[in-house]
Amino acid sequence: MPFDPTNLRAVVFDYGNTLIEFTRPHVDRLDAAIVGAIEQAMGPVDRSRFIELRVTAYRAAYGHPELREVTMHEQLTDILTNLVGRPPKDDELAAVIEVHDRAFVEVVEAPDYVHDLLAKLQQRYRLAMISNYPCGKSIRASLARTGIAPRLSAVAVSGEVGYVKPHPLPFTTVLDELGLEPHEAVYIGDNWLGDIQGAKRLGMAAIHTTQFDTLEVFDREPDHHDADLVINHLTELETHLLAHV
Repeated sequence: MPFDPTNLRAVVFDYGNTLIEFTRPHVDRLDAAIVGAIEQAMGPVDRSRFIELRVTAYRAAYGHPELREVTMHEQLTDILTNLVGRPPKDDELAAVIEVHDRAFVEVVEAPDYVHDLLAKLQQRYRLAMISNYPCGKSIRASLARTGIAPRLSAVAVSGEVGYVKPHPLPFTTVLDELGLEPHEAVYIGDNWLGDIQGAKRLGMAAIHTTQFDTLEVFDREPDHHDADLVINHLTELETHLLAHV
């Protein structure tokens, strides 16, 4: 059945690798900044071991039975304790978190086509964003720097709501802010589990974008929902969401 946007009132986006690119080069730059901050605060560390611990910490929320987010404070405390053999002091942890926040904002860019698309969509729909990221401060600062923030009527970040997609709370948080029911919104994301399954389980339409090489790869299970639409580039949304409305 062709995708029909007739009854939609809102378009809700994922952030990383959906609205903006956040692929391996971006992660490498962020890792380098964090390792530099750790070494300045606590002495030399094994970068490979840091990356191993960081990946494990980031994916921990998906393995939690309730999908509870692990905050940036919790993640870095655990990483630093394992990395240097002792818990970080408050000032050491604060210094590393400050560098992380600044570096994340610096590595993220929003190209012109994103702004052009959002401007067109905004004429017809309310726009919102949901991100699985342990630090809401970083996401909101990035949205402000890229100029995306003023176009969004609602934002939810897992580090603020306490749970990661596919848990329903990030989705219902945004829908409640918009004053809409799930069937009145479409969700666009790259993460097969968090984005597509989370949205579909709640009753939202879901569009799977494959534009970037996602860092979050999950197997498709027999009980998983199909996406309503698959796109190869974000600009395809103009055709699917605006051309026939």
